Formats: sequence, structure tokens, C-alpha cells
Amino acid sequence: MGLRPNATPSCTSASPLPALQVWLLLTLLLSTLVPSTAGETGSVDLEPFLELRCLCMNTVSGIHPSNIQNLEVLRAGPHCANVEVIATLKNGNKVCLNPEAPKIKKIVQKILES
Repeated sequence: MGLRPNATPSCTSASPLPALQVWLLLTLLLSTLVPSTAGETGSVDLEPFLELRCLCMNTVSGIHPSNIQNLEVLRAGPHCANVEVIATLKNGNKVCLNPEAPKIKKIVQKILES
């Protein structure tokens, strides 16, 4: 009379099938959510895939308006509690501007008026 229970062959061999099915479903789901860029040299529009967080960690208070090529104003929302002003400079660099700086307020106001 032993204390060990009798093991049947069906209980001792664990089937990898459910784990494999879960893994395949997860890879299928992830492949539909993330854009595939394998083998592509062009840029991909990542705007729909941006993280829900503030983009501007450091801001600049003063920049000459003649250096600005494009200005993007992001309103406060669930992604970030701050208004963010991102300037694309003529040399291609992107700079976060301080939306509370008086000079930046004037630039944003002129852009919004036109």
C-alpha cells in the first residue's frame, strides 16, 4: 500500500497543443496591431501608433520665427495634461517650445488667426 496515486499515461504527458494555440493567436493579434516594416526603406506614418504620453520632456523658450518651417500644437488630453507646441525647423530638427513663453504665445496666436 503506497501513498503515491497511480498515474495514468494520459495524465503524465502534457499536451503542448493548448499552449501552441494560444501562442499562435497572440502572434496573429500582434501582427495585425503592429505595422510591418521589414524590408521597407521608406518612412512609416507612426501617428496612429504613438504612445499615450507627453512628447515634450524639455522645452525651449525662445526661437526666432524665421527658423520655423512648421508648427504643430497638441492640445491637452488623456495622453498628456500639457499643451505641447512642436516646431519643425528649416534644417529638419524638431524642437518642443514652451507654450507659456510670451513669444511662443504670440507665434501660436498669429498662426491660429491666419
